[in-house]
Amino acid sequence: MILVNVFFIFSFQKEGNDNSDPADMPLSNTQAYIFPVSAPSYLPVLNTTIERPRLSAKSAVIYDIRSSRYLYSKSPEDRLPVASLTKLLSAIAVLENLNLDDVVVVPEESLKVDGEKQTLYLDEKIKVRDLLKMMLVESSNDAAYALRIYASSSGVDMIGLMNRKAIELGMSNSIFHDPAGLNDDALSSTEDLVKLAIYSLKFDELWSTLGEKTASVYSIDGKIEHKINSTNHLFGIIPDIIGGKTGYTDKALGCMLLVVDIPGKNDKIISIVLGSAERFTDTEKLVDWTRRAYNWE
Repeated sequence: MILVNVFFIFSFQKEGNDNSDPADMPLSNTQAYIFPVSAPSYLPVLNTTIERPRLSAKSAVIYDIRSSRYLYSKSPEDRLPVASLTKLLSAIAVLENLNLDDVVVVPEESLKVDGEKQTLYLDEKIKVRDLLKMMLVESSNDAAYALRIYASSSGVDMIGLMNRKAIELGMSNSIFHDPAGLNDDALSSTEDLVKLAIYSLKFDELWSTLGEKTASVYSIDGKIEHKINSTNHLFGIIPDIIGGKTGYTDKALGCMLLVVDIPGKNDKIISIVLGSAERFTDTEKLVDWTRRAYNWE
């Protein structure tokens, strides 16, 4: 009893004397962002007689949002380059820190940044929201760099914010070096990207954009039209797609993140493949298998 009383008094004094400012405390993975907890559910139920798909991907997952569990996983913790899937995190940094109606004057440093394709024009004036659409729909690397450079000119460290957001979301296997995913030293995992995808779903504008097959955006003076086509070739092939993002570099190989609705069930699944020789085929196999192997009733 004496020991218990001493412990109680000590604990009370410690609480009373703690004047530290939470803003000055180091950020932990659990402090910053708590994912919503779904009610316990046994649905969907797996039919184990249906053979798992064979994939070329180095890592792949199917995650069910309503039940908060993996329906399929292959090497989910492996750290791999993710190419343009990086742009999903870049978009969040833009949405949370920039004004979408701001006007960007396209600098030379953002032109043809991948050494292959130029999608903007020098000194073109274009809104942040239109650069965001180009970055997400046609995966424009120029748009990603134009946004980062504009953010920097406004005192916003976009890459720093992206890595801080990754820490907040508990993406412990991830690090990012550029806004487009061109640097293959940047790494993540399918497990981490699930966390990013779940958080990103709170941004309706982001996913309505990722659900567009084609779009047109214009310079401020209306003289330049950018006709953009989605890099997502699964529109019209997989039903009930909400949206998706593709990625590819020679080292990362094919990457794909797709969110698909489960009609009438108030549910969605997230499909992610990394390091794939056949990213669209692998994704189609995964989603098709999930729908056949699992029962939502």
